[in-house]
Amino acid sequence: MIKMRRWMLLCLFLVPATAMAYPYYAGPYRVFRPVDDLPPTGAALGPWPWNFNFGGGPTAVTGSNNPLTGGWNFVVGSGYNFSPRLGLDLELMNAGMGVTRAAMAQQQALDASASVWSVTLDPIWRFRIGGPVGGYLIGGGGFYERDIRYSEPGEVFVPTYRGGFFAPGTGDVHQIDDTGGVNAGAGLTCNLGWGTKLFVEARYHYLFTSGSATQIIPITIGLRW
Repeated sequence: MIKMRRWMLLCLFLVPATAMAYPYYAGPYRVFRPVDDLPPTGAALGPWPWNFNFGGGPTAVTGSNNPLTGGWNFVVGSGYNFSPRLGLDLELMNAGMGVTRAAMAQQQALDASASVWSVTLDPIWRFRIGGPVGGYLIGGGGFYERDIRYSEPGEVFVPTYRGGFFAPGTGDVHQIDDTGGVNAGAGLTCNLGWGTKLFVEARYHYLFTSGSATQIIPITIGLRW
């Protein structure tokens, strides 16, 4: 009888302690518990109903007939976790790019720059690799805008108190292409504690721009929750 009571007391202690240490899902209604630190088995998983991420890094360019050159990127996103492994992210990305000399020569431009904006909806699947290290697969699609700015020679109006006159100068010409696109990629995460994960990600973006497709590969380093 005394031994049974000891087991009952031990169970009463372990059950609440385990519930506070690990998030769990019960029935049709998912219950997320606060966690002090994710265990190794949950290193890559999402401990909360909602997720958030931000990061940045270099951006590479691929594909033939691409008028862009490499640059940088910044991304921020948030979404909902259907389970610790499966989530859905809504992400905003901005990539600043250069322009090839061939594209500048075709436009007779003295200088040029470009940017790519996107708003995408991306399912994410998380998995464990080992210890605090995890991984994930992510991909989806949405709206993309590619804006190429060419600085071209021309005439500019110089105002004076008597009216003004035209003089040689430069003017900016924008080629804006609003289109759809898709993306797919993978990332590695390292659990830092309290649901915070450092991540490194490579993702391929394919834009259905006019003329020829725009293809870029942002390499992003940041934090995920």
